[in-house]
Amino acid sequence: MADLKKMTDWEKLGKMIEDSSLDDKSHDVDETKLLAHLNSRIRGQDAILKDVARLVRLSWKKKDRNRPICSLLLLGPTGTGKTELAKALTEHLYGNEKDMLRFDCSELANADMAKSRLTGSSVGYQGSESGGQLTRPMFANPRRLILFDEIEKADPLVFDLLLQLMGDGRLTEQSSGKTADFTQAIIVLTSNAIAEEVAKATAGMKDYHEILNAIKTLLAEQKIFRPEILGRIDKVYQFKPLAGMVIAEIATLKIAKLGKEYGLEVEFVAPELLIQALEANLKVSKFGIRELERILFDIFAPSLAELRDKKEKKVAFEVDPSGKIVCRPG
Repeated sequence: MADLKKMTDWEKLGKMIEDSSLDDKSHDVDETKLLAHLNSRIRGQDAILKDVARLVRLSWKKKDRNRPICSLLLLGPTGTGKTELAKALTEHLYGNEKDMLRFDCSELANADMAKSRLTGSSVGYQGSESGGQLTRPMFANPRRLILFDEIEKADPLVFDLLLQLMGDGRLTEQSSGKTADFTQAIIVLTSNAIAEEVAKATAGMKDYHEILNAIKTLLAEQKIFRPEILGRIDKVYQFKPLAGMVIAEIATLKIAKLGKEYGLEVEFVAPELLIQALEANLKVSKFGIRELERILFDIFAPSLAELRDKKEKKVAFEVDPSGKIVCRPG
């Protein structure tokens, strides 16, 4: 049998691993590249993106962690980029959006169901062998972003689990008794709660700590978040409502993405078509950017599908004098 001690220079190898991206806990994040990636996907929240990129770089650099890389609370109206930020962070930091674990907290409003879903059913109960939908994936890959959408809708028991997860970086699965490691994860909580009240309470404030204190005080007074949960959160960000031109930029990005899904490069979109989409979205604005995606699909997908069948590679969308959409191959 081979003598492992003589198989390589283990001391040199150890130093090389420590200095490389193989050391998951200590490899560096390029703040400039991360910020550029976030800016390519999210519009209208420049100050937030800049601070998030800085926070992630500094937090990721720590070699010894006993809690998640960072825990973020994203506040603001629907459709302002909160979920998109979580997706963009996952893609850049972990390589694939599929490595994000996402939980709709309206489905975690019942204590028993929430606990069994997140950490598995107790031994002897149906489904216990499957483990928790939060803990079991972490055993396979602890390098993930975990998103809790609309956290204010979750049962108080979920907050108890979050206290342990964010405080100790560990969570025990009920069904197996094994402990999942969250020290290589990023935790993101989103909330649409009292968006208007938060905006009014912080109107005119410039200092981050003053804004943070106002937000935390309001959330605590409204009994939306317990003080101990707020104490575990590293940063609270308030997302601003999006202006018309920003929504137009988002629409253009989503049209380009839709084209890519059909294997086409969208070279041009007439302003008239963007206005048409924005006016349709305004009627259902309470549903946010997700509804805009459906509107854009209805407008552009038929032409994109037709051009794909014709083996075209590029496309431009224009309008004729009557206002009808004209699809021109590139």
